[in-house]
Amino acid sequence: MTEEMLLQLMAEVEKEDPIDYADLPFDDAGLREIACRLIAARSQEIEASGMSVDALLATLWASTAKLVLENIVLNARLLTLQGAPEDARALIDRIARQSRDKPPGSEGG
Repeated sequence: MTEEMLLQLMAEVEKEDPIDYADLPFDDAGLREIACRLIAARSQEIEASGMSVDALLATLWASTAKLVLENIVLNARLLTLQGAPEDARALIDRIARQSRDKPPGSEGG
């Protein structure tokens, strides 16, 4: 997977689920390029390792799960630091409900 391919795929994904950069003083295109460069390098390492398809998929899903968890924690931490721990709890409760309400194999977000 190349950096360019990832950038194109990210653009498609972000059409339906854009990232809110708020008023952060960062270049969102630059951040996107950094993320894609890092993932492309990791992808090339994994592909070159000779890992089986099943092991590759397991690694990708585990990495995705870690990123989702990190995102939840960072959002909850931000809400707590902003003096809204009840909103952090509500966020986690809402995500937990959504995860229980989706049948296995369902699509959508």
